[in-house]
Amino acid sequence: YGTLPSRRALKNSRLVSQKDDVHLCIMCLRAIMNYQYGFNLVMSHPHAVNEIALSLNNKNPRMKALVLELLAAVCLVRGGHEIILAAFDNFKEVCKEKHRFERLMEYFRNEDSSIDFMVACMQFINIVVHSVEDMNFRVHLQYEFTKLGLEEFLQKSRHTESEKLQVQIQAYLDNVFDVGGLLEDAETKNVALEKVEELEEPLSRLTEKLLDLENENMMRVAELEKQLLQREKELEVVKVCWAAVGAVGSGEGGCVDREDIGTVGTGTRGREGLQAAGCWGCHPHGTPAQGPQHGDWVAQELMTPGSGGSGWAQDMSPCPGGAELAPTLLAAIRIKKPIKTKFRLPVFNWTALKPSQISGTVFSELDDERVLEDLDLERFEELFKTKAQGPALDLVCAKSKAAQKVATKVTLLEANRAKNLAITLRKAGRSADEICRAIHTFDLATLPVDFVECLMRFLPTEAEAKALRQYERERKPLEELADEDRFMLQFSKVERLPQRMAIMAFLGNFAENIQMLTP
Repeated sequence: YGTLPSRRALKNSRLVSQKDDVHLCIMCLRAIMNYQYGFNLVMSHPHAVNEIALSLNNKNPRMKALVLELLAAVCLVRGGHEIILAAFDNFKEVCKEKHRFERLMEYFRNEDSSIDFMVACMQFINIVVHSVEDMNFRVHLQYEFTKLGLEEFLQKSRHTESEKLQVQIQAYLDNVFDVGGLLEDAETKNVALEKVEELEEPLSRLTEKLLDLENENMMRVAELEKQLLQREKELEVVKVCWAAVGAVGSGEGGCVDREDIGTVGTGTRGREGLQAAGCWGCHPHGTPAQGPQHGDWVAQELMTPGSGGSGWAQDMSPCPGGAELAPTLLAAIRIKKPIKTKFRLPVFNWTALKPSQISGTVFSELDDERVLEDLDLERFEELFKTKAQGPALDLVCAKSKAAQKVATKVTLLEANRAKNLAITLRKAGRSADEICRAIHTFDLATLPVDFVECLMRFLPTEAEAKALRQYERERKPLEELADEDRFMLQFSKVERLPQRMAIMAFLGNFAENIQMLTP
């Protein structure tokens, strides 16, 4: 006030009312607060916001709307909410209100002719009540306005013709906390939780029962599988024996007829069939044998555990000709000798079949010796020998020796990743130096795009690079590292490796991508 001209000077220059002075001040403050610097000055002034709030004591509804817009803007900035509440506490004290916001609500109810003021007032109330994060404080502010009759007035004003006012009223009603409803929900939730607790015990009992039933069923399935396996083994033995009997029957003496063999398995009738054929206990040349020799071996071989002596083996008498069956039966399940080679050859990554699993596969009829007669083994070995050569290896123990050899090397990579990297590098047939040089020069002639894309899966991870650098920093011998780790160490040193690899893949696929995209 000290800087303003005197009242007399104002009257002399221009006749203005006090109302116009206040309105002009609010307009000026609004213009100042449009800029950050001015806004901060107003916010930091000890009385500015209080004076703006007191300007609501004015008959001009348009000016009151302007005041409320300014106060709403202050309320939305950090720390502004507390300043606004302090300003209305000051308003209550100056204007001798019984309750805070009492005069504001009085204006709101009575100024129903000015829609702009009502919209500004409703917007201000929305911001004051619902911009608070603390739910309890929010309910407290909401109750202040409820005591002053806000909710009743809003219910009456819901169907106003002003769309803007409808939006503000609906926003308030949508965000109101219904404490009674929340209390009912909490009680319902507590009842539901109690019910859940009651049901948990029978549920856990049922779960246990279900687990017991599942375990029981799994045990039954395991038992049945075991029995099935046993029966399959018995069947294999019977098949082998039948094959042996067939081999004897079709031998030089020709003493067993196929039709008669078909009757074996029917007990006494089977014996009669064999006796009728004249071969029950005969030598290969048809001369009858004198007395029992090795027939018991056949019976014992066929009487497998759990079979209960089923089939024709149960009734079988000692067979003098059984001595001829034994070597034939053994030949049927003979384990083949491993073939020793001059050079070290690649080993198949497979699991060998058990003798009982060979029947019905290509290996049961494969004659290794005959194959070796037809095959030029020296040429074969020359073509397929591995690069690392030592003394000739027995192929059966090659894997175990290789495993022992690998075990002596230090590996910092994860086992599966190292194995896959080794396979990828073997396909390339290039040394680490050649590969890294090709990456440096983007040489797609040396490294085809397919190999580049495969190699991109093995870009060193942060953990791998750290482990390799640590190993190198400790000055440990690089020769002790596995081949894959040595490659990865050199690979990780290529500058901007991921970007180079991505560029190579892009260059390599460029022509194909153009061809695909052109149509």
